[in-house]
Amino acid sequence: MPTTPMRLTRHASRRTTAAALLLAICALLLATTAAERAAAQQPPVTVSGRIINATTAAAVPGLTVTLHMQTAQTQDAVSAVTDAQGRFHFADIAVDPAVVYAVSARYQDALYGAQINLRDGAPPPLTIQVYDAAYDLDVIRVDSSSLLFADTDRATQTIAALEIVKVVNDSDHTFVPGSQGPMSLLRFGLPPGSQGLQVDTRLLGADIVQVDRGFAVLGSVPPGAHDIMFTYTFPYDGAETTISKSFPFGANSLRVLSPQETLAIHSADIGAAHPVSIGERPYRLIEAADIRRGARISLSLTDLPRATLSDRATATLTAIPYQYTAPALLSLFLIALIIFALIRPRHPSNAPTAPAQNAPAERDDAP
Repeated sequence: MPTTPMRLTRHASRRTTAAALLLAICALLLATTAAERAAAQQPPVTVSGRIINATTAAAVPGLTVTLHMQTAQTQDAVSAVTDAQGRFHFADIAVDPAVVYAVSARYQDALYGAQINLRDGAPPPLTIQVYDAAYDLDVIRVDSSSLLFADTDRATQTIAALEIVKVVNDSDHTFVPGSQGPMSLLRFGLPPGSQGLQVDTRLLGADIVQVDRGFAVLGSVPPGAHDIMFTYTFPYDGAETTISKSFPFGANSLRVLSPQETLAIHSADIGAAHPVSIGERPYRLIEAADIRRGARISLSLTDLPRATLSDRATATLTAIPYQYTAPALLSLFLIALIIFALIRPRHPSNAPTAPAQNAPAERDDAP
């Protein structure tokens, strides 16, 4: 029959595909097993290095150094103490491809460290530079500050903002915050009512805390330049609003930017915006230089979208927690029923009514 060869060919094709898939899975399993076996067969390594005080160019003896070993689920650590020449070493360290290795040391209240790669065997001896501590904010300045008003939400009447601040320590000391009270912190201001703050920084061991009118970075700042990036949203009311930006560390350069279709920006303190193109998208840009320490600059934001009544209703319902949504909708439905019952017209009843007493008697016209 002509259909038989077709069925045999289809079955053969399925068997070939299944066999190829099985071979691919076996090859992957064998490759994984081989990689794990190779990692297991890699001999233990020694991690060594030296701690140098870059402020005094001297070795640092008697300092505790920690080797961190961390996976997505676990973390472990071992410690060693530097000798008279500032040297340290960790012997017989098992290598696991799933583990991230790093070395750290705390010197004069500041944290220093580096991540290391052990997959290719023992790394070269490490040199970790530490610095004497400085507790005065005068060693900190801002090289550049960029503020982008990225988007507006008409329904919630909020503005999304992104800031990138390049903090510079030109000294040969590490700035350690907080020793002289709350005002000796690395502080950054935010507009009133700001929410959803997200901060990204490479400063080791840095924590973020809320302070009056903004937040502070609780992390030591070693010599060099360090970027601090943060995003947030803040509310506005009406077609325009004004915010005030503070610059406790000044800024060599300032850039304020917004997409042309998002909002318009202006500042009586640093001037009007001019159009620029980034890629193929038009922006408005205000640039300024040599912002003094402690300066405060006012920014006017106009052409803001106004929320409609429908937008406000949607925003209100969206803000209701999920577990309360159903009761809220049920309440609205019951209120609608009550209103409907009050305003609907009343129709006459179909029941028979008795004749009025003063009405004339019905005449019988029957023959």
